[in-house]
Amino acid sequence: MKVIFVTNIYKEEEKKEVNRVSKEIKALGFDDYKIYVNDGIKNNRGYAYGVNQGIKKGLEEDGELFVVFNADISISGLTKKVIIEGLKKYNIFGFTVNQCSKTYYGGEIDRWRLSGGMIEQKPKKRYQSADFVSGSLMFIKRAVVERIGFWDESYFFYYDETDYCLRAKKAGFKIGIDSQSCYQHFELSENNPRKGYFLAKNRWRFFWRNSNNIQKIYEIVRLPKTAIEYLPLLKNVFLQSRFITNFFSLNLSSILNKFFHFFLFIFLVKNLSPEKYGIYTIVWAFIALFNPFVDLGTTTYGLVYLPKNREKMINTLISLRFFIATLVFLMVNLSAFLFFKSQKEIILYIFLTSMTIISGIWSGSYLIINSIKEKIINSSIVSLIFNFLFVALIIIGLLIKKSLLTIFLIIFCLFIFYTLINFILVKNEVAKLRICVDLVNWKKVISKSYLFILIGFLSGFYFKIDVFLLKFLKSEREVGIYNSGYKFLDAFMLLAASYNITVLPIMSRIKKDLNLLRRKIFKDFLMLAFVGVSIVIAFYFLAPMLLPLILKKTYSGGIITARIVTFSLPFILVSSIFYNILYVFDLARTVIFILLIQSIINIILNLIYIPTYSYIASAYITVISEVINFALIWYFARKKLMSYENRH
Repeated sequence: MKVIFVTNIYKEEEKKEVNRVSKEIKALGFDDYKIYVNDGIKNNRGYAYGVNQGIKKGLEEDGELFVVFNADISISGLTKKVIIEGLKKYNIFGFTVNQCSKTYYGGEIDRWRLSGGMIEQKPKKRYQSADFVSGSLMFIKRAVVERIGFWDESYFFYYDETDYCLRAKKAGFKIGIDSQSCYQHFELSENNPRKGYFLAKNRWRFFWRNSNNIQKIYEIVRLPKTAIEYLPLLKNVFLQSRFITNFFSLNLSSILNKFFHFFLFIFLVKNLSPEKYGIYTIVWAFIALFNPFVDLGTTTYGLVYLPKNREKMINTLISLRFFIATLVFLMVNLSAFLFFKSQKEIILYIFLTSMTIISGIWSGSYLIINSIKEKIINSSIVSLIFNFLFVALIIIGLLIKKSLLTIFLIIFCLFIFYTLINFILVKNEVAKLRICVDLVNWKKVISKSYLFILIGFLSGFYFKIDVFLLKFLKSEREVGIYNSGYKFLDAFMLLAASYNITVLPIMSRIKKDLNLLRRKIFKDFLMLAFVGVSIVIAFYFLAPMLLPLILKKTYSGGIITARIVTFSLPFILVSSIFYNILYVFDLARTVIFILLIQSIINIILNLIYIPTYSYIASAYITVISEVINFALIWYFARKKLMSYENRH
């Protein structure tokens, strides 16, 4: 009988452990055996992956018995005889294990929750059936592998052996342990901070794959208790992982800021006429057009390249941000004078609001520094406090005096304050802060980011052009009514932003596995389409009852607008999938082309129909544009996937 021993190593020191166990294997006395060691030090693809690699090699060598073992065990207490005897009883078997001052006799699966646990009560018989055998030492007959295949690599760590044993049991194979023979498991992973995370994650994976409807209902009813049980784990994972802390704080900050500003929107439309709210919208839309040029890709460049050469480049990067922001500040106010020269009120408001551009120098620089130090939570807290004050003070100011000038003076003062706070914070982080001119490195930054600057500008232009056309072809009143309805779509679009943040790194990682990528696309398409259509249906029928509580009679047209533009949401959501495909395959130029086509169509249709149908035309054009956008982005993404598949 040829025996194949399979193990994994993830650290250099484990090589010594493998050498020790190899001597113990030799002492067992098998005449024909081989040991396969999967090296996961540089490329750790999970425990199951390593096991499968060894089993595959063993099958090629005509292996009859496969022994999966950890490097941190000792089998000096076992003999060839007890192994042969165990083979006569079971298809998958193991032994009693001493681990962390406890003794275990195989594993059992909870019949309701399907959680795997080790048995501590010693059996009365020598040979005892079990639901699963510990993956630290598991003996598997060739017949099992030939019938049920390999281990499921999606588990990565933990529950992979439980899953394999359950599959074998369902296929009719016997599983058990020899309770009278024992080995030692030192479990070097006991203090691994991620152990609890993988156990919890894979317990859920195992449950949803193998549970019946009654078990699922029980687990759903039990969720509050489960959540309480997982609180210590969630706390540890959150505190120990800087990435999770930063990701969570950044997203929570974004969601809360959106909530603050949506609350401000409700307050504004209740206290301002459509004309005044229209002016407020135009001012912010005008500033938003220039925002992509303010950053000029320095944030992305800073996050990617600055950590490698921080001391030399940080002043260069901040200086570039300073000069860009100053130039854009002048461009904004000059453009405002040219476009609105007969409306001095709007020119003044744009000047007061353009202070946001100057504040961006230091808030963006502080974000870059915190990102490098993996302390984004600091920037998130500062941003959250500022946005809360922003909303609160505008509301207080408007309650005292219902005047647009009051609002914009508060905005001006707040952003001066925000600029000073972030400047002080940056100065505390950068010992020798100075403004300098470094044309060579500035050119490098701009050359790496100009495509994304164009994407940002065209995207902003596409979403804001209808506001400006309504203003010039109709009036501020139509802008105010239209935007009061559009704001509800804007709130729902947070779903697309959250999806992009979550999924883009995943797609980048799996893009070489086309089958996996296609399954991901299909699953996400169904999910986003379902969410989008559900929101549209619910919003369409509930809006006439709920929106009058938010929008007063002078904004009644906003309710009609909201019900129309929301129909674009499903197309926006599913288009996010295909935009991500283009980004991961480095097709930013295609995105620019699509946005350019979209902007041209948007302008032409609005120019034709706004004079007759006003903001209602813009609402329908928004939906039509998103349908066209979906068709274009789907076509180019599909074309890219097909060409990639043909080449590989």
